[in-house]
Amino acid sequence: MKPPLAPKPAPVDPNIALVRRYLTSLIAGDESGAYAALGGDRSQSLKEEAFLDKDARITSLRVSRSDASGVTIEADVVSGRGTYVATFRVTNGPGGPTITQHDYIKV
Repeated sequence: MKPPLAPKPAPVDPNIALVRRYLTSLIAGDESGAYAALGGDRSQSLKEEAFLDKDARITSLRVSRSDASGVTIEADVVSGRGTYVATFRVTNGPGGPTITQHDYIKV
């Protein structure tokens, strides 16, 4: 008798994966990786560097709104400087999803 098959993992939302890559790049000090998530747009500031440190943890990522032009993703992050909620607007362009707006608040 064959053992039961393991359930297939849930598909990863590419928009959430992009935001996770952006944040983990900043946590690791990899600005080039962070700018890649912004579509290579170095005119945008890496605002989250103000609170992210090497010990920061992403505790939650969720889609809060979706429409024809893209999605809004909220991330809860805990760092040595406190707990923050960051909001990201991800749009789908010719090169795939790109973070086009981002901001954060301390909670």
